Amino acid sequence: MSTFVTLTNKVLTRLNEVPLDTQGDGFDSVRGVQALVKTSVNNAIRTILQEAQEWPFLKTLTTQELTSGTQVYNYPSDYSSVDTGSFYLKKDDTLGNEPMKLKVITYEEYLDKYREIDDNGKTGSPEVIYQTYEGSFGVSPVPDAAYTIEYIYWAYPNDLELYNDSCIIPTRFDHVIVDGAMVYLMMFRSNEQSAQIHKAAFDNGIKMMRRVLMDDMDTLRSTVIYGRG
Repeated sequence: MSTFVTLTNKVLTRLNEVPLDTQGDGFDSVRGVQALVKTSVNNAIRTILQEAQEWPFLKTLTTQELTSGTQVYNYPSDYSSVDTGSFYLKKDDTLGNEPMKLKVITYEEYLDKYREIDDNGKTGSPEVIYQTYEGSFGVSPVPDAAYTIEYIYWAYPNDLELYNDSCIIPTRFDHVIVDGAMVYLMMFRSNEQSAQIHKAAFDNGIKMMRRVLMDDMDTLRSTVIYGRG
């Protein structure tokens, strides 16, 4: 993945401006057009990330160690959305539980079918995950040990800040980020015509990213017919 200084220099080159030191010397204290380019790069990245909540490069595998007696757990601080089909109880020989995929239910279904049982003191190995409305999830029954749950979520990263911060968007799409940064720079310069040209390229670049990264891939199915031996 490209670093912040690399992306900044690509935009500066497009503007025919002096690039910054690639080792970060003076990166934090730049002013004028160089500072504006840094801001524009982050603006372009933010726009791309907001165009689709579930870009594949935002997928993150994480684990949650449960605490005995604790039923509700927060998602990571950079959580954007969660893959509800990915919750999995990991096998733990010490605890004696078997691995299993965990069903995810709505909070309403939890209230209808499980809460009364949990409130009456049922504990044990998790069987279902229920969604809450507060950026968290619950497990039922209430855990009686430190079980480990694994799941996938889509992260929403912070803006780039340090010169060597890596952009989460794959390097092959750097040109899309550059076009996006140019939109903001031309708007700042009140160059409406140039801004529109770059915006068209930026929008097309995002559409291309969607097509390449998010369109369903053709499913390959074997047509071999095996005879009986």
